Amino acid sequence: MTGTVPKDLEEIIAALGDARKVMIVGCASCSTTFHTGGEPEVQEMARRLTERGFEITAAGLPQVKTCGVDNVADFFFMNGEALAESDAVLVLACGEGVQIVRQCTEEEGLTIPVVSGTNTVGHMGTQVSPADNPYGDFLEQCAECGECLLNYTGGICPVTRCAKGLLNGPCGGAKDGKCEVDAGRDCAWVLIYNRLKALGALDNMKAFREAKHYSKANHPRRVIYARDKGHSIA
Repeated sequence: MTGTVPKDLEEIIAALGDARKVMIVGCASCSTTFHTGGEPEVQEMARRLTERGFEITAAGLPQVKTCGVDNVADFFFMNGEALAESDAVLVLACGEGVQIVRQCTEEEGLTIPVVSGTNTVGHMGTQVSPADNPYGDFLEQCAECGECLLNYTGGICPVTRCAKGLLNGPCGGAKDGKCEVDAGRDCAWVLIYNRLKALGALDNMKAFREAKHYSKANHPRRVIYARDKGHSIA
């Protein structure tokens, strides 16, 4: 999932500028899970902006997700009159969702501000069971580097979990299994060692890992899938 946290209301209002009629678009996927752009958050934002003198033309969530062009296009089709009346669109979704909404407004022939209501903070998964924390506890474990090492490190990513991104074992500052940078964080390489030991795969620790090809993480990346050719990265 793509992690998001809410922007401050004053920052959002400043970004809206002179716009007075605002459409609010949430996200039924990641932002719902992160409690930043689900139905409750969309309605709460509508309430807060109304209190500040804005007119809300529409407020809702595209089906499935907001980072899909078809989903947003369908939402705009269902709310066409409201969109036409809007001075701006406020998006409570990740940066990808904001840009898809912007693309869709352009395809509708509109030139209006598309404003983000969140800050995107990384690719994350739930760290604990919802039974233990129903409100959400999320941890970034994948940096989307394009050259995955998980098969060699017992399913624990050193690029993301190690504060220094070390590829060939721990630094000299780890102490009692904890990270030198953050003593409250487990050392990634201690976790990797213990996992490989349990798997009987400690020989993996002997292999030297060359520096990563960070060209594979150049932005923006594009993946193209064709049924007859498979996947290609452009």
